[in-house]
Amino acid sequence: MKDMNDRKCDRPSFEEVYNCLKRYGPAICVSSRGTKYTVRAEITAGRRTIIGCPRTGEVRIHEDCWAQPLTCQMVEGWWNL
Repeated sequence: MKDMNDRKCDRPSFEEVYNCLKRYGPAICVSSRGTKYTVRAEITAGRRTIIGCPRTGEVRIHEDCWAQPLTCQMVEGWWNL
């Protein structure tokens, strides 16, 4: 059985996910809480961004907050959308 440190190594990097979304287009993802998101990759404000859209609003994920429990957008209070 793998421990948590080994499992983190199995996760794709921000660059891998961003490049896959750019190459193949939007995808549907389901969070650990069961929320469905349509995700896409874009350049916003000059930064590579993965954008997740649940039923309403959106979450923007940048490379510096990849795999963190909160995105920089959530810290700024946008998570209430």
